[in-house]
Amino acid sequence: MGRTAGFSISLGILIAWSWSRVELPRTGIGPLLLMVALGVAPAFLPTLRLRLVGAAFALLLAAGYALDARPYSLGTLLSRAGRGFLDFYDVIVPFDGSAHRLMHGVVLLAVFVFSALAALAVRARRPLLASLVLVAGAGWPATIYPGQDDLARGAVLLIAALVLVAQLKPGGRRGGPQVLVGAGLVIVALITSSSGAVAKPQFLNWQTWDLSAKTGPSVSVSYVWKANYSGITFPKKRTRVFTVRAPSRSAYWRATTLDAFDHDHWREDQLLVDPIPIPVGNANLDAVFDETVQPRTAADPNRWTTVSVHVEALSDIHVVSPSGAIAYESGKVPDVQYYADGVAVAPKPLARGTTYRAWGYQPQPKPSQLAKSPPNYPTSMVDGTFFEVAPGRVVPPFGDPRRSEWIQNAFSSSLLRPYEPLYLQALQIAGNAKNPYAATVAIEAWLRSSGGFAYSEKPRQIRGIPPLVAFVTRTKAGYCQHFAGAMALMLRYLGIPARVAAGFTSGAFDADKDDPTTGTWRVNDHNAHAWVEVWFKGYGWLPFDPTPGRGNLGGPYTASSISFDAPGAEKVLNASALRAAALLGGVLGHPGQSGPGAAGATGGDVAKGRGGGSAGAGAGAAGYVVLGALVLVVLFAAAKFVIRRRRFFSKDPREIATACRLELVGYLLDVGISIPRALSLSDLRVHVKRRTGVDSGRLVESMGLARFGPPEASAEAAREARSELRAVRKRLRRAIPFRRRARGLFSVRSLLPS
Repeated sequence: MGRTAGFSISLGILIAWSWSRVELPRTGIGPLLLMVALGVAPAFLPTLRLRLVGAAFALLLAAGYALDARPYSLGTLLSRAGRGFLDFYDVIVPFDGSAHRLMHGVVLLAVFVFSALAALAVRARRPLLASLVLVAGAGWPATIYPGQDDLARGAVLLIAALVLVAQLKPGGRRGGPQVLVGAGLVIVALITSSSGAVAKPQFLNWQTWDLSAKTGPSVSVSYVWKANYSGITFPKKRTRVFTVRAPSRSAYWRATTLDAFDHDHWREDQLLVDPIPIPVGNANLDAVFDETVQPRTAADPNRWTTVSVHVEALSDIHVVSPSGAIAYESGKVPDVQYYADGVAVAPKPLARGTTYRAWGYQPQPKPSQLAKSPPNYPTSMVDGTFFEVAPGRVVPPFGDPRRSEWIQNAFSSSLLRPYEPLYLQALQIAGNAKNPYAATVAIEAWLRSSGGFAYSEKPRQIRGIPPLVAFVTRTKAGYCQHFAGAMALMLRYLGIPARVAAGFTSGAFDADKDDPTTGTWRVNDHNAHAWVEVWFKGYGWLPFDPTPGRGNLGGPYTASSISFDAPGAEKVLNASALRAAALLGGVLGHPGQSGPGAAGATGGDVAKGRGGGSAGAGAGAAGYVVLGALVLVVLFAAAKFVIRRRRFFSKDPREIATACRLELVGYLLDVGISIPRALSLSDLRVHVKRRTGVDSGRLVESMGLARFGPPEASAEAAREARSELRAVRKRLRRAIPFRRRARGLFSVRSLLPS
């Protein structure tokens, strides 16, 4: 039995180690170890029948935990598992597990399934079968996310398989010589595989198996971007609507823009223009260039991004283009009409098989550059619709001294009075901003990470309140139309030109073998999306995306333009006297991280997780089925308890106060609430209150007296601090959902050095 336990747990850890690499930031080893424990536990049952029954029951428990559903809801489990699996075809890895919960659940399920199969093979003394399961379970992630260390990982797996064959076979002997010979073969394989004459590409390129429908009738996705706030429903069957030959860094495919806000909804309101015919290379282009709005650099064709769009099953009159569209290939779409903002519209939906080229100007300025962009707006823009918050109601631009007087009188009218709460919320978030970019990032980050919002395709409706006002101030739940529409309107009330853009996220990318920076994007109807475009002098219209995690939408997740420099944005917010840490907490994760992979590392405020507990996660089990899992859980929890309690093995009041502080910060870190360790005591109280709603004032006072008070009072203060620590933890347990506390049990963040 000891050999079974040793091999089973070791194989499970290898499998978990391989799957953990597809997520960034890493979500912690606790859930992975739990999946390994549940997978290994049935192997300890006495008979094969009991082991199979136990494995089936453990599968339900693991699926309920991983997919946040009741274990007995088989339909829900299968549906969520299927959706999570299909998301791997649309989302670039490594992905953010907090933004794509179903994909994270599928990873946990994969760890459980392969760990269980490996453990059952080990118990049956089938070394070859166990080796095959190990290679499949630990090698599959390498096909999803190949890395530079794949050879080393492969060598480890090969050695593990050799050890299984040498040591697990009944009556096996001479294991040592077999392992030595096998190790020699591994070294030879590593040397030869590095040679281009020997190394071959993977023989199973499963990512090219496009599971979306490529035949059948064309589909329309206009329901995603039409001003509808009552709810949307994506079809269960995904349909690939078009493909795009383009660079690998592309982020959005734009179909149209919603420039006017009228009767509580955003709508299209573009100005028809005549294109400028220009020759570029061997092509004739229809260019749409407005020198009063677009920067001079946008007129240089050498700065344009070229894409080739092939329509497969999209039923829409809009001609899809890269974000920042500048020009289209002449004659490819008959009788097309062009509008001033680069939108192209055909008289009827584009026919299946239509292929055309389009060009876009996509600058990637740094936050420091955008912060220096002055609020100097062209007269044509100020007099147009981009500052309108209702027909004929134009807000003075950012920094204009007339803004205060306009705001004082604006909400006296019945037309704008219902929107005063939305303006006040925008003012509270970004009213101290010193430049338009700081205000834009502040509102984007608040909607996306720190405001307690949730993605919902069936949001609650409130009568008598405009839908976007109800979304911002009451329900805090909606889909991309809510997030993009609210952000654009809030920016306009602050005097910043903004509009809603509609189209698609990038889709799944197949890189060219010869040039990985170029390839083909596969876009399906689930990639339909709405985001925000904001105008900056010197750069034109830039995309921003306030939708948190995009819900179940595919595509890579970017923030604040195509390439997001999170530390740079933090500096801009701090310089504007805005709370960068609070606003960017869910985007930065923790100091030092940046880029798309860093989004959502902490999970945001406690309010985001309230009510999110899973009945499946806390379901109990009896008998021998989960005995092994319970033993591992108890041992891990006991070891963690002893390590943390060692901090209190002192009579020095200062050391006890320090231990209380570490215990409080560590507890919050374990449940996914990032608390900077270097905060002062007063700042610590404020931070804990803001993130959890729990007041730790008496604890902070006791710790301060124990550390800095007179000797005659410090001992009593240290005892009081320990007592107050228990009281604060009790209140935190009531405030934090059970599932987050259960996951915190397996977190090791509190044990890491500060």
